[in-house]
Amino acid sequence: MHNIVTEDEDKKEEEERIRRALANCGYPKWTIEKVKQQMQNKPKKDTKTKKSDNDPSKGMVVIPYIEGLSEKLQRIFWKHRIATAMKPHNTLKSLLVHPKDRRDPNETCEVVYRVDCKGCDKMYVGETGRAFATRLKEHQKDAEKITSNRNYTRAKRKDSLTEQNKSAITDHISQENHVINWEGAKIIDKDSNQHTRKIR
Repeated sequence: MHNIVTEDEDKKEEEERIRRALANCGYPKWTIEKVKQQMQNKPKKDTKTKKSDNDPSKGMVVIPYIEGLSEKLQRIFWKHRIATAMKPHNTLKSLLVHPKDRRDPNETCEVVYRVDCKGCDKMYVGETGRAFATRLKEHQKDAEKITSNRNYTRAKRKDSLTEQNKSAITDHISQENHVINWEGAKIIDKDSNQHTRKIR
């Protein structure tokens, strides 16, 4: 045997559900009571009659609910016969949805990059499938191996012309004794296809 839910019980259940929803959205407890009272005191509209030109209401404004401030604004608007509706400052969407954290461009993978020389107008253009910062650090380590404890003489320069290093950057440092602009290194393109990255 099933219990039959009466209309009054149904209303109370729905009212309680609305109370919980408003509380979760930041509305104060008195909001539901005020709206309920306004609905009970509101006279039924005659749909056949047109709205009078002498209607005391001058429209409605929607304001964000800020405890202590919104109530004062509501009273001020009402003095000028302007109705107010309040919306929560924190909505469910604002609590759940967050913009993606901005990613460091140096951590970008599958890129074509450029490194300039400080000593001349030459530049190195390379590609990597790994993070740009990782590849750049490898270049810097290779360059440090060449420049550390090295006296750059004519004989050394002559020998460097026939040396083969890991990249054109280290070859350039070895042959010309130039300084590389590591701080100015930058990504110039992004491509997930390694073949097309190599021919750019």
